[in-house]
Amino acid sequence: MSSKPRRPRASHRRAGADSFSSEEPSIPARHLRLQSTLFEEVSLLFRGELSDPLLEGVTVTTLELSPDGRHARIGFTLPPERQESGPAPVEEALERANGYIRSQLALGLNLKRVPHLRFICVGVAPRMLASTGEGDES
Repeated sequence: MSSKPRRPRASHRRAGADSFSSEEPSIPARHLRLQSTLFEEVSLLFRGELSDPLLEGVTVTTLELSPDGRHARIGFTLPPERQESGPAPVEEALERANGYIRSQLALGLNLKRVPHLRFICVGVAPRMLASTGEGDES
């Protein structure tokens, strides 16, 4: 390797161009839209379509799409009652459901290629407090 310091590359953006987005300018808007759409679709599947009892209460928290769109890393949280058993049984259930989730994404979205999904446990969801009834006027 050369010991010469590298010169930074010139920006391809015009000097006067303002960005309305707080996101990194190198990420195309289409990529961000696709990432957001995938997150919404996967979240909907978790809330209503997956019938495995091990996946009840599991919540999707993040979805990161690789720059080439071939892989998606999905972060999920465990429900508090599954804390003792750990993420292993849920990860196995997600691996079994992987094909179904990808097929549902293919049906619901008009994509050339559905990304490969990788699930990562990011923690345990906080225990929800019981409703006190305040503000519930029916």
